[in-house]
Amino acid sequence: MTIPGKRILFCFLTFCLVILFFELFLIVASVFSPRINYLLSPNSFRQYIFDEALGHRPNPDLPGHDRNGFRNPGVPHEAKIVVLGDSQTYGTGVDSKETWPRQLEQLTGETVYNMAFGGYGPTHSLILWEEASRFHPEIVIEAFYSGNDLYDSFGHIYHQGQLPELRTTDKNTELNILKEEKEESIAQHISEMTDMVGYDDAVATGSTISSIRRFVSSHSKSYGLARQVKRHLLQRIFHGQTESVWEDARKFAEANPDYCQIFENGIFRTIFTSEYRLSALNLEDNRIAEGCRIALESINRMHQLAAQENRQFMVVLIPTKERVFQEFVEGPTPSYQILMKNEERLWKTVKAFLETHGIDYVDALPSLQDLLSKGIQPYKVDYDGHPNKYGHQAIADLLYHKIAGDEETVLKRGTE
Repeated sequence: MTIPGKRILFCFLTFCLVILFFELFLIVASVFSPRINYLLSPNSFRQYIFDEALGHRPNPDLPGHDRNGFRNPGVPHEAKIVVLGDSQTYGTGVDSKETWPRQLEQLTGETVYNMAFGGYGPTHSLILWEEASRFHPEIVIEAFYSGNDLYDSFGHIYHQGQLPELRTTDKNTELNILKEEKEESIAQHISEMTDMVGYDDAVATGSTISSIRRFVSSHSKSYGLARQVKRHLLQRIFHGQTESVWEDARKFAEANPDYCQIFENGIFRTIFTSEYRLSALNLEDNRIAEGCRIALESINRMHQLAAQENRQFMVVLIPTKERVFQEFVEGPTPSYQILMKNEERLWKTVKAFLETHGIDYVDALPSLQDLLSKGIQPYKVDYDGHPNKYGHQAIADLLYHKIAGDEETVLKRGTE
């Protein structure tokens, strides 16, 4: 071997040793610091633990979660406001301080305890009511999301066997549900749709190189550090709305036109997943219709419990991303049009029910749409259907005015 060749080999081996020692250092640091471990290997953390009544609850070992498992800085002795809901309220995709419960806390100056988590629906909130009451709240807020709360409520009762008293007593409805489940399990169908939109680079490309990249990204702490550095640099440069994120999402949408719709209108752009949303919002499906009935009955029972305990109870109605952008969409796909008809039908039913039973509510749709009128996008540019920090801010601001008794502002932003 020539002298230059030996030098190149020596430099290569030295580089490999440096990377190896650096990797070992990060592994040791991760062992002693759960937060470092989470930042470098977020996918290795179990996001939830088993709960007999809820089915699952957030893992208390996750950084940023309290000993009860919920996403709060700590467990207070008392909280003036307790919030119940799903991932739209938990704050998937945003920092804890950017979630609307934390922003509401800043606006009101009162302690707000967030008990929301992904996959929860009104039935889960009903089960959590006793735990929530231990904080002696003056106000309890139930966040009702049209995107999947109907399915989550149905599955919690019929698949997990909780709250059997909420099951239908109508024989025809029961037979129709059994027939539809026999034809195709709704849990399996939605799971397949979730896998479709929950893609990563390897799924999107299907290449051997991307498969290797996926393996390395899941196991290498050095790769995890590089990923965090890249993310923060891109956020500083592009304020979180990166061209790379958009291009990746666009390529995936183009490769999966049956599941995704590319939306671009002036300064706004994102990816719609109408087929996925419709699978959990199709009121023509007896299981989803039953989930709607169960969800509303659960909300009414919480309303009754609040009245017995002399607490204020209100519901915030959270729409899908597709619904928020509806007025800006040109040439909608058939699945998008059907989704919008179902969501409009749902909210009409929900509002009529709440008004009939004297349940206080606010509709977040006008506030989120108001951001668009100001040129602010309340969702990310990819397929994620969760609000970004601006969307969370709009919901927090709406609830702040509601709690403060500023009915003029609330009405202007739409309770009707």
